[in-house]
Amino acid sequence: MNCKPAFLKTISLLLIGLIGTTLISCSNEPASIETQANVDESTEIDEKTEVIEPIGQFVATGSMGNDRKHHLMVLLSDGRILTAGGTGKGVGGQRLLVHPSAEIYDPATDKWEYTGEQSEGRTKNLLALLPDGSVLAAGGERSTTEGIKSAERWDSSQGTWSQTGDMIKARERSAWTQLLDGRVIVIGGFDTKKVKRLDTVEAYDPETGEWSELAPMTTERTLHTAIALKDGRVLVVGGGKLDGPHIDLAEIYDPESNTWSDAGNMLLGRVLHTTTLLSDGRVLVVGGQGKIVGGTGKVTSAEIWNPESLSWSSAGNTEIPRSEHAASLLNDGRVLVTGGQGAKNTAEIYNPEDSSWINASEMIKSRYRHAVITLPDGRVLISGGVGDDGVIEKSELFIP
Repeated sequence: MNCKPAFLKTISLLLIGLIGTTLISCSNEPASIETQANVDESTEIDEKTEVIEPIGQFVATGSMGNDRKHHLMVLLSDGRILTAGGTGKGVGGQRLLVHPSAEIYDPATDKWEYTGEQSEGRTKNLLALLPDGSVLAAGGERSTTEGIKSAERWDSSQGTWSQTGDMIKARERSAWTQLLDGRVIVIGGFDTKKVKRLDTVEAYDPETGEWSELAPMTTERTLHTAIALKDGRVLVVGGGKLDGPHIDLAEIYDPESNTWSDAGNMLLGRVLHTTTLLSDGRVLVVGGQGKIVGGTGKVTSAEIWNPESLSWSSAGNTEIPRSEHAASLLNDGRVLVTGGQGAKNTAEIYNPEDSSWINASEMIKSRYRHAVITLPDGRVLISGGVGDDGVIEKSELFIP
């Protein structure tokens, strides 16, 4: 029997199957590569859309004539900025220099110019604009860290300083704010002679030029903050020792009745924090040093105080821990937080509408123990502080 036709038929079928399989395999390979490329491209697009650009920008402006840290700035009635006192590097390896000098920044020219000098240098002092347009500088420390009782007023028309009434008690690391009637209130602090924290309170009357004693707090405090509320009362927050314990109980002072009352316990006791009055009357507290796992250190937590319920709630966390940083209320109601120990040149913005944090652009200079103030046009002036090379005189502006 002849088997060739059947054998050839079988061979032909096998070859056809093999060729078909090869063609299918070859036709599928390009499609697989193209599909993978589309997936990669789609993933790349998705990743790009998730990137959030930092807010605003920092630009250089004129430098102060002196390097300064632990200084303050005050907005004058004509829109210029006055700073006075603070600590500089010193000369020739000597003790850090405490400045008697004062300078004025003009936003129109972006320049600083000297004005009259105080009778003595002071740092960590209060600096307040009084109702008549003059500026009060009081208290603080000398280069020896000894507390200062003296006070001086700067005359805006003459550009000179003159002595006014001495404080009742010399105190350092105190807190201060201004009452609605124009008086300046100084709260707590540290008595360097008796080496103890203080609960005492006093107020300066710009009409008489004298200080008067007010009701004491319920708790002795140092390294705390004080802020005037919209209704005229004063909220005092935090305090304690650098390494703890840290005070979590907040207090309210009522100038009408000259009394103190409980304002609730913070979620975390802290020192070296910032306190900002928000546009809606609530108070934002950010960072500082407090209790962390394993001991005490810089914290990322922020919290909000509600004046209606006298209660505290979380306001989220900054991206990095911050201590000895600065905070300023922007014209749109958000809060700019800049620098701090270990924070280098970073900045973040808090939005009270949704209690969220977002990165701002980086500052030009790293700094902590610096001063900030929001200008009438919405820009924020940042001056001095401690940078990578020590105390600095550099200033910059944040443009939202």
